[in-house]
Amino acid sequence: MAFAIVMYLDPTTDAEVRSLWELLAQEQVGSVMATMGIRPHISLACIENLDTQQVCAMLGTLAQNTRPLTISFGAVGTFPTERGVVYLAPIVTSELLRLHEELGIRLADLGLSSHEYYRPGHWIPHCTAAINLLPASVPAAVNVCRRSNLFHAARLVEIALVEYLPVQEICVCPFGGP
Repeated sequence: MAFAIVMYLDPTTDAEVRSLWELLAQEQVGSVMATMGIRPHISLACIENLDTQQVCAMLGTLAQNTRPLTISFGAVGTFPTERGVVYLAPIVTSELLRLHEELGIRLADLGLSSHEYYRPGHWIPHCTAAINLLPASVPAAVNVCRRSNLFHAARLVEIALVEYLPVQEICVCPFGGP
């Protein structure tokens, strides 16, 4: 089984990203995100096998000691994959990097390691707008994202463990730190 640890956005930004997904589907650029069953998010880690109870307990403790993070999307990006991926890129802050590093330490304490792309020094924070695109569709998806109203301050308010595919939330922990 495959799992991801993700951070969810505040309700307003969540709705805006969902609207973007719908617009991408209407413009016949990409419709997968709107139908996957996942909430708009920023992934922190991807792990193949784990003890869900153990990880959920760790995430609960981490969330209790973490206040919601303010982010701003500052760019639209793509990954150099065979099937196109277009995403919104948050401006990387020391607070975002600290949380990612803290999660990595806590996972290591549990004997777990994230997929290479999600390890410190390799991680590219992103909120996926479209995936599995034909190469010719990537520029159109980028243009739709560039025209969106998502380039503003937003908040990351929860951390969650999800299993995929199909997507199933295992636990969701609201940030609540000082």
